[in-house]
Amino acid sequence: MAIDVKTVGSPGWWLQKGATKLNARLPRLQNLADYHEGRPPLPTGVAAERESFQAFQKKACTNLAELIVGSKRERVSVRDIRTAISGDVVDELAWGIYKSNGLDVEFADVLENMLVMGDSYMIVGLDKDDEVVMTGEDPRQVVTFHNPARQSEVRAATKMFHDPDESRDYAYQFLPGGKNADGSRYNARRYVAYRERKSVSAGVTFSASGYSWDEARGGAEGEELNHELVPVVRFRNRRGVGEFEPHLDILDRINHTVYTRMVIALYQAFKQRVIHVDVTDAEDENGNAIDAIPDDVLTSDPGSWVQLPLAAKITELSQADMNGVLLATKDDIRLLAAVTRRPLAMFAPDNQSASGSEATSEGLTFSTEDTQNRAGDALSDAFRIAFLALGDVERAEKSKIIVGFKPASRFGITDKANASAQAASVLAKRTIMRTVWQMSPEEIDQAEAESSDEALLLSEVTPDGNTP
Repeated sequence: MAIDVKTVGSPGWWLQKGATKLNARLPRLQNLADYHEGRPPLPTGVAAERESFQAFQKKACTNLAELIVGSKRERVSVRDIRTAISGDVVDELAWGIYKSNGLDVEFADVLENMLVMGDSYMIVGLDKDDEVVMTGEDPRQVVTFHNPARQSEVRAATKMFHDPDESRDYAYQFLPGGKNADGSRYNARRYVAYRERKSVSAGVTFSASGYSWDEARGGAEGEELNHELVPVVRFRNRRGVGEFEPHLDILDRINHTVYTRMVIALYQAFKQRVIHVDVTDAEDENGNAIDAIPDDVLTSDPGSWVQLPLAAKITELSQADMNGVLLATKDDIRLLAAVTRRPLAMFAPDNQSASGSEATSEGLTFSTEDTQNRAGDALSDAFRIAFLALGDVERAEKSKIIVGFKPASRFGITDKANASAQAASVLAKRTIMRTVWQMSPEEIDQAEAESSDEALLLSEVTPDGNTP
């Protein structure tokens, strides 16, 4: 039975809308992913020799996009999670969910997709054992719809993907709960549609006649969740664009300049020899015109002989000057460092003034802190949904869910020691370990346990029982 896509607001109507939006933005997302994975558009080449010349073109491409993304992603690391129940200490339940779902890796992948393509997603649910499952989702497979007046409110979400093991295309549609006309409340629902398909050569598309509701997962009625929120959280980068997306022209220009330099080096960099031959009187003994230029002109074989016409002149050209091309590449890299707020030494290691290095490092630090705020707010939404799924309403209070990040700027060991000594009379020891020594909750607990063991050992060996 065909899925109803005509009734406004129905699951099929939303699914059709989600598939249309997903496929419309797919070319842009794939283009950004290609840049990040080292497959940018190749510099201009000869169309007739495209296949044979492609290997040469690829050598001109430098993957600066990955460096732009990685330099920020590596600085964003979750340190702890606190809730209304835990107060100022780590919430053990939240941290247990974080660790059991491998979010040290999963969240890093979500963050990378967010920085590359502008958007990324997480889906939160329960497994068959009622344990929280939080998965990172690729924006090429997931799309959300938001209240234009309040972007934090998700009206619907769609996920489409191919399962090669089952040879099926799946389409998941999530709709929120709300209030009935009689004032009663109803929960969010998940609808699952599928179609049989073995080949994955083309992208996943949707058609009402090609898909059917999965009866094993609720059919047309869907599956009811135990809360009212759409269990899909969007992680959005600043302005909804990738970190390097506004600077694609500079990246292309750098690759093109490198390509030009390689062409010059291949064909013009070394000294070329030119033979001037007057062929107007080149005739054989019978008066017939002949080719006065031998086939083996100036061969490099030391045992060969070269026959030249009597009036031939040989000119040796000077080597091509490539300094201008090299300087142009450096200028473009300097511009790229400026507009992305990345230290120049990150792209081109070189001596840089102390003030300039400090300014660019601060720019990256501030930009990373902005990303922490955006990603932290979305991660709080994900944990709110997780607590609601567990029925823990007290922990699900959004304003009290705090995601703590490690500092965007890392301190040296000498700076840590000096700051620790100066702060000893002002801050608590645990606070110093967290803020100055930048230790994780596990490292703080281990340090305190080892300190207690050491104090106990000293008290045992002291005759009067007092710790020195």
